[in-house]
Amino acid sequence: MTNHSILNYSFPAFGLSVTHDGCQLIKSEFYNLNEERPPLIGAATELTKQIIAQLDAYAKDGHFVFSLPLAISGTDHQQKVWQIMLGLKPGQTLSYGEVAHEIGSAPRAVGGACGKNPLPVFIPCHRIVGSKLSLGGFNSGNIFFNLGIKQWLLAHEGILIK
Repeated sequence: MTNHSILNYSFPAFGLSVTHDGCQLIKSEFYNLNEERPPLIGAATELTKQIIAQLDAYAKDGHFVFSLPLAISGTDHQQKVWQIMLGLKPGQTLSYGEVAHEIGSAPRAVGGACGKNPLPVFIPCHRIVGSKLSLGGFNSGNIFFNLGIKQWLLAHEGILIK
């Protein structure tokens, strides 16, 4: 059985819990900063140090591009949506409809794939927005989520949303 480590990282508006197995990131999820969480559960590995360094870099510069190994598993449809997200640079957005058109899907199905994203922030589902740069929805697949996180991430990357 693989041992996993969990890194809890604080951004100004939310916390991000990152699970990894020492080789790749498995899952990330948002948490409320009011929750007390230890900075690290499990072993501090070289990957832990890389995650911290890259999150620090992103926190300082919203245009930083992550280059961490990701474990990504999902349906073919989800994989297509997530690959499009990974191709978006900080400061770029696409609408749910644009992504749907690109992969021959429906905007609601694209939103569903965004909600199942196992690695929010690293797979930037926040860069998929509603039409005419409206915020659209945001559900990172865990209990603590809100549009304020999406808005913060987009603003941090220089994207102003209506």
